[in-house]
Amino acid sequence: MRKLLMVFRVALRAITAHKMRSILTMLGVVIGVAAVIALVAVGNGAQASVVSQFESLGSNLLTVTAGTNFGFSRGGLQENTNSLTNSDVNAITGLATAVSLVAPQYNSRVTATHGGNTTNISVDGVTAVYPTVRNWTLASGRFFTDEDNDNLASVVVLGQTAVEDLFGSTQVNAVGETIRINRQNYQVIGVLESKGQSGFNNQDEVILMPLRTAQLKLGGAGNQDVSQISLQVGAAEEMDLAQAQVTAILRSLHGLTGTAENDFTVQNQADILDTVQETTGTFTTLLGSIAAISLLVGGIGIMNIMLVSVTERTREVGLRKAVGAKRGDILLQFLTEAIVLSIVGGLLGVALGVLGAQVITPLLGSSQAVVTPQSVVLALVVSLGIGIFFGLYPANRAAGLNPIDALRYE
Repeated sequence: MRKLLMVFRVALRAITAHKMRSILTMLGVVIGVAAVIALVAVGNGAQASVVSQFESLGSNLLTVTAGTNFGFSRGGLQENTNSLTNSDVNAITGLATAVSLVAPQYNSRVTATHGGNTTNISVDGVTAVYPTVRNWTLASGRFFTDEDNDNLASVVVLGQTAVEDLFGSTQVNAVGETIRINRQNYQVIGVLESKGQSGFNNQDEVILMPLRTAQLKLGGAGNQDVSQISLQVGAAEEMDLAQAQVTAILRSLHGLTGTAENDFTVQNQADILDTVQETTGTFTTLLGSIAAISLLVGGIGIMNIMLVSVTERTREVGLRKAVGAKRGDILLQFLTEAIVLSIVGGLLGVALGVLGAQVITPLLGSSQAVVTPQSVVLALVVSLGIGIFFGLYPANRAAGLNPIDALRYE
């Protein structure tokens, strides 16, 4: 132990003897570790944010969309063609025994105004069970009733972003106020709690109104179209059964037989979440791998400076060998110097990476950066490995010097 402490003290003296050179040498490791920590934190934060957003959509959730091609939108999945109607909703409600709640939705893009404020925003026509199925809660006011839907009531519930866009602040009590949508008056009866934003997807940028009101006033007289249907399944173990039931019901209702392709898509929320987690996990790994390349550059810098140090201290090595130092002692001395450079650089890199993650994350549109202990430990272990790997050759070269030749070196 005493020997190791002595070796460590000698290594610190050698490093501090050339402060600027040591700082520049460590800089490569600092930047490399910081880049790995920051980018992995950003990737983990994006993954956590996306997962949180999907989980906020509701539990035991199936989503039925029109067509076989779909993409992600503000409300989840968005259809490319219209092939779902109120008849589909009624059939699923009456026949799908594994489904406990059915929440149809009609989407439209509108121009909403209040006072001098105007916004182009998404309106979702929904029914009374929508908040339960999609896990929404009210900040104030009330939600629609079945009577509001049956009577085509001109009432709306606003998301937090809609309140801010129309009233200038989320602190305003919008309940009881009147807004205009496509030049028609609607009374605000409720305001939703915020669900937050992830990247370009803002769940709060929405206005809800009764389904029948939206279908007729925004879609035209006689409109029966439904953009998507959200289904809450009673128990997680019944998800596959519910998906099979809904698929069979819609195929029968749409007259699809044999090998005919479905004109709708039934998506299991758990399957979508698994896919998203896998995709974002791959993205995070890719970011970390790219950043790790700079660690390699830092390691080469350590090897370069250690080779220079060996050359400068050739006579010192010869003198130490002449007074009894063994090959292993010389090897340990130079290897310790390389390890100290890489470890100190690694620690500084971790601190810089954590700080950098907080700065980069908002610029990329994410809401959080997640620095995991695993990523910190991995970065430090890698920096230690770099010190050993790239310091071994210079240390071995110093240990292999002939003492007589080293003493004669000028």
